[in-house]
Amino acid sequence: MTELESTDPGVDPALVLHLAEGAPVSAAGGAVRAVAEGAGVAAERATQLRVLIEQLLNEARAREAVTGADVLEVRVVHDGLRLRVEILDERIPPLPGAGSTATSRRLAALGFVDSLHLERRGAAGNRAVATVGLGADSDLHHTEQVLGEEPPVVSDDALAGLIIRRMEPADALGVARCVYRCYGYSYLHPMMYQPDQLRRALRSGVMHSVVAVAASGEVVGHCALSFNHPGDPVPEAGKMVVDPRYRGHHLAERLSTERRDAAAALGLEGMWSACVTNHPFSQRELRAAGGAETGVLLAAAAPVAHMEGIADDRTGRAALMAMFVPVVDPGERVVHLPERLAAAIAPIAARLGLRRSIVTDAPSASASASSLSVAADVESGLAAIRVVSSGDDLIDAIGDALDEVDAFELGAAHLDIPLADPTAIAAALAAESAGFSFAAWLPGYDESGDVLRMQRVLAHRPDLESIACAGPEGEELRDFVIAEYHRVRPQH
Repeated sequence: MTELESTDPGVDPALVLHLAEGAPVSAAGGAVRAVAEGAGVAAERATQLRVLIEQLLNEARAREAVTGADVLEVRVVHDGLRLRVEILDERIPPLPGAGSTATSRRLAALGFVDSLHLERRGAAGNRAVATVGLGADSDLHHTEQVLGEEPPVVSDDALAGLIIRRMEPADALGVARCVYRCYGYSYLHPMMYQPDQLRRALRSGVMHSVVAVAASGEVVGHCALSFNHPGDPVPEAGKMVVDPRYRGHHLAERLSTERRDAAAALGLEGMWSACVTNHPFSQRELRAAGGAETGVLLAAAAPVAHMEGIADDRTGRAALMAMFVPVVDPGERVVHLPERLAAAIAPIAARLGLRRSIVTDAPSASASASSLSVAADVESGLAAIRVVSSGDDLIDAIGDALDEVDAFELGAAHLDIPLADPTAIAAALAAESAGFSFAAWLPGYDESGDVLRMQRVLAHRPDLESIACAGPEGEELRDFVIAEYHRVRPQH
């Protein structure tokens, strides 16, 4: 069997298993379950994972094998924060539309795993990746109290005693307590309540955090650089939490400055963030750090995170403001964009001081077949589709990708198009024909360079009325994104 690329290069798999034709899928399922439990996945969750993996294996076996390629490969990769189970095969891909009725998709939609990633790569084979997080539920409500609408004001001595520094594993419980005091159990990232997961994230390199620590040792602020995988070119700058007792004293700005220094020490091109839009505070913090708004992600978040002391009367799925903060200059890049989007992105690049040579002449679409990767994230309610290669069948390929995630009843689908590829212009126009509109420009997001993110709202109503912006540039971009959404939407 041809060696297929792993989703985590550089991370040694905990298990590699070759399942020959005729071997029972239960053997692979049992081994996956054992590794999952050994890594800290709860027994019930490990069983759900096993059921899904066995179903994926059965579905792969139901497809015709290419001569000499009847072996299925199963890999379990444990990066210290999440457990990923990969199924690799060189059989023919599923028929178009088959994903919408596949049992594996229904199981994933029911929450048997946190996310399911599917990729059809032509001659390189097919890959399915199921992901679950590690760690047990938190019991913070037994030891912490959520601060009310009018928390006590800290003294000048307490403010003077604050220390801003890089987070250490020993700070994990303090960070979880701080998050609970601010949000109760409504925070968008469940990992932030799990000290064990926080420690694993730090040790594995998928998160680099900064904390504010009071003289008493209590953690009263946090922010982080978060990578999907160690070594990704651009991390997300987020998870900003400030204890309500310390707000109004520029603590967020101090944390942000230290985080930017951490990014510079890592040699990163920059950091991006998806900021909440029920208030503009996090947007202001990133603007003050030299950042700018690069897009608006509609229906990207469920309206569940309630911050003490901040009113929030949103209905529908909320928008997130995409922002980018440059750190290390990568030099000039060539990007390929339709003229309409080039006119919107060029001034953003100028604001950020990023050197971009924008090409708007579109070559003809390739006659070769398109290749996409597709992932459905149950926790976020989002689908992530990436154009691996673009051909003249891209509209149909995007439709097939949407069929794959239909059972999940997600809020929105994101389609990422690498802009270094000259076919990006044709791909963006094809995406519009498939109901996708402009979402964001993501500088340096991909190994190849910049990425254009298109979006399509799916099964839930988006909140378009409550998008707070930190400045006129954000308001102008918000209005452009909403206008593009309405321009494309009536076609479908």
